Amino acid sequence: MIAALGGVLGLVFLLFPNLQPQPETGAEVELVDVDLAKEEEIHADWTSAGGDTAGETAQWKASLVTMVLRNSGENPALVSQAEFDFSSISQVGCPYGASDLEVKARYDVKVPAGAKAPFRKIRKLKYSLPPHEQERIAFTVGPEMASDGVLPSVYTFTITLRLDDGSSLTTPKMTYMDPSGSASVLTTGDQVVSYGPIGSFTVACLKEQERLARELSVSSPYVSAELKRYSSRLTGLVGRLPQGA
Repeated sequence: MIAALGGVLGLVFLLFPNLQPQPETGAEVELVDVDLAKEEEIHADWTSAGGDTAGETAQWKASLVTMVLRNSGENPALVSQAEFDFSSISQVGCPYGASDLEVKARYDVKVPAGAKAPFRKIRKLKYSLPPHEQERIAFTVGPEMASDGVLPSVYTFTITLRLDDGSSLTTPKMTYMDPSGSASVLTTGDQVVSYGPIGSFTVACLKEQERLARELSVSSPYVSAELKRYSSRLTGLVGRLPQGA
C-alpha cells in the first residue's frame, strides 16, 4: 500500500509539478543601503563628581547610522551582534575649560574613555528580520562617559552584522562625529578670533584643528552632517583671522 501510494503521489507531482513541495530557502539577507543623514535628538544626563544626578543637559543632534536590510528568503533572519571596527578616533577642538560634571550620554554604542584605534566594540543584538521584508536598523555612537568640557570626537569605522546562520554583512567605511562639546568649542573659538588666546585655546590650535576637521570631513564615502557643519564653522573662524595671524 505504501509503495502504491508513493507511485500515485509521484504520478500526481509529474502531472502537476507546481504541487510538489519546494525546499525552504532559508534567510537571504542583503544590505540595501547605508545612511548617515537621518538625525535624532540625543539626551545626556549630568552627573556630579560625587555621583549624584544634577540635571539634564540641553539636547544635541547626533546622526543615526542606519542600515537597510532586505530578507528575500522564506525564513526570518536573526541578527545576533554588530561589530564596530574603529580604524581611527580623533578629538577635534582646542581646550576651552571644564567643570566637575560628568556627562553620561544615551548612545547605543558607547566608546570607552581613552580607547585607541584600532579596536573593536561588539554590540549584542536580538533582531529578527521577517521573510520577504525590508527594514532599517540604526545606531548612535558616542563616548561612554566624558567630563563636561570634553572635545568633540570623530570616529572612523565599519560595521559588521553577524547572523545566526554564520553569514555577515559589512558596511563601507564611515566617519562619524560625536557632537557633544562642539558648540562650546565654536563659541570659545569666536572669542579667540575676536580678542586673542584664551588659556590653551590659541590661534595656532584653532588653525590646526580646522585643518584636521577639514581632512576628516572628506576621509570616507559616508560622513556625518555634524562633522561637515563643524568643519565649515571652524573654516569660517580661521577665515576671519587677520593675515599673518
